[in-house]
Amino acid sequence: MNEYKVGYKKPPKEHQFKPKHQTAARPNGGMRNENSPDVAGWLDKPLNVKRGGKSVRMHPHEATMISLGKRALKGQPRAAKQFLKECAIAGLLSPQQLETLGVIVAPRGVDIRVAKVMIETYGLPPWERGDYAAIEAEFERDEAHIDELYQKFLEDLDRG
Repeated sequence: MNEYKVGYKKPPKEHQFKPKHQTAARPNGGMRNENSPDVAGWLDKPLNVKRGGKSVRMHPHEATMISLGKRALKGQPRAAKQFLKECAIAGLLSPQQLETLGVIVAPRGVDIRVAKVMIETYGLPPWERGDYAAIEAEFERDEAHIDELYQKFLEDLDRG
């Protein structure tokens, strides 16, 4: 007869889990009950909120953010911290991208490609002379390197 040895990671047979083991906390093996509440549905359901004496429907997250903002402006540090955390998650505290519907003209003597980098990095002109010189020098180094790589590519292409 094959004798079972009790030891490290080998509990006695009577203390091992039985197949389809069910506990009192999870009578159906951990599966969700069909009658459980739909919390996600509640979170997306618009709320009726009073604003300016009128009842308005608004998303629960919007209502929460308005409430947090008001409490933060009243000087409640926890509300301010939570408000800023939510704004950071939504990407509202990151620098805004430049959106134009018009034309930006670079200052006289400035390469338009360098001006683009300057606007993305430092914003609209006027720029500090040292900042422009550094970006222009880096741009020229990068352009020379790209030309060098392109020439190597053409040589490799000719060689087969």
